[in-house]
Order: sequence, then C-alpha cells, then structure tokens
Amino acid sequence: MQKASRAARMNAVPSAVIAMTPRCVGRRKSQAKAVPTLLWIDDFAPGLAMYKAMFDPLGFRVLTASSGAEGVQLALSNHVDAVVTDYEMPEMNGEVVASAIKALKPGVPVLMFSGSTLISSRCRRVVDAICDKAGSRDELLAAIHRLLHKKRPPVLQPRVAAPASHRGHRTVA
Repeated sequence: MQKASRAARMNAVPSAVIAMTPRCVGRRKSQAKAVPTLLWIDDFAPGLAMYKAMFDPLGFRVLTASSGAEGVQLALSNHVDAVVTDYEMPEMNGEVVASAIKALKPGVPVLMFSGSTLISSRCRRVVDAICDKAGSRDELLAAIHRLLHKKRPPVLQPRVAAPASHRGHRTVA
C-alpha cells in the first residue's frame, strides 16, 4: 500500500486543525524548530496507538505509557512539553500521576483526558486542563494547543529589604 502524499493527508485534515498544528510541519529537519513532545498516558493500548497515529502526522512527537508509573518515569527521563493522561487507571490514577509530574517538573502542563465524569475537585486543581474523551479531535487539539502556547507567569523572586538608612527607615530594593 502506498503512502498518501503530504498534500492528500493535509487535505483530509480540517483547516481549523491545520491552523493549530506546530509550525514545523512540512519543513525539513534543518529548517524545523523544536517539535513539541507529548507524553500520552493511558492504560488502554489501542487508544494509545490511535492517538500516537493521529498526532504524529500533525507534527508532534508522541511518547506513550500504558501505566501511571511508566508515565512518571518517562516524564523524568525525557524532555516533555505537555502530558495527556487518563483519569481512571489501575494502581496510579490520573490525579496521582498529575501530582507526581507537577512535583517533579512544575513547568510541564498536564491535560486530563478522560471519559469519567467523576473527576475530583482536588484533581481539577492539579491539572491545567480537562478534555472529555467523547469530544471531537478538534477540541482535543485545541486544548493541547492552548497548553503548549499558554504564557507561564514568571517566577517571582522575594523582595530583599535594604539595610536601614541613616534615618532608621528601611527601603525595599
């Protein structure tokens, strides 16, 4: 079976999706900027394969993990731009995974991608976004795009008080 041409593949993708894909799609490696890396964590193997096949052609590098523990290990050992995790998984649910990744790599955004309606309020505070598995591919891509391009607030340094002046007043540096 012949591979479909790039033009044919891009024609099959809605224009809204094309507008949200990374700018490196279609460029030679020498021209490409850094390819965004997604870490996808889900205990459902066919789903992992499907999302990897869906996002690879859109210009993403997709790492997959079939358990929460494996996902945390991959996050530690690889550069990851964003994490997409299921909520309901055996041994280590998505909330525990998100908390572990946030503790180890605080700057990495985590998207909870789940069909569950029972996501705890504590989990909602840990993750950066939640996307329903029943939603469309465009909604999922838009959520990932927002996470990748979200402006992170600068880390503020505490103000250091200056030594007392000759009049006994302290000034803030």
